[in-house]
Amino acid sequence: MALFVADTHSIAWYFTKSKKLSTKVLQVFRNSAIGKGVIVVPTVVLAEMMDISEKKRIKVDYEEVLEKIDNSSNFEIYPLDIDTLRVARNITTISELHDRIIVATAKLLDARLLTKDENIQKSNIVEVIW
Repeated sequence: MALFVADTHSIAWYFTKSKKLSTKVLQVFRNSAIGKGVIVVPTVVLAEMMDISEKKRIKVDYEEVLEKIDNSSNFEIYPLDIDTLRVARNITTISELHDRIIVATAKLLDARLLTKDENIQKSNIVEVIW
């Protein structure tokens, strides 16, 4: 089964139905909803989403998003664990800590990453879909 890691932009824009979400990424989310893939959501992404929702940068019911992710078979929450930290430590071409953790998660799981982040795309560490 296809495995994808979602970054904060992609998951936030998916749940807010934003037009900023690319067509390719939207299709990945739709395919996962019908059993053609799993979207892995790192806990650091959920933490960032909590932060931006509390700061009113996005209009979303954070608890509702958590509930949907937790109760859906097409989403999997991935913890920040020691293996992820070990991989992230070796990612030196990306300076932002959260991005390093997200990329490390995708690398560790051998998954494609759903992100618009140009620094991540240019790093060529993992395959990116946008």
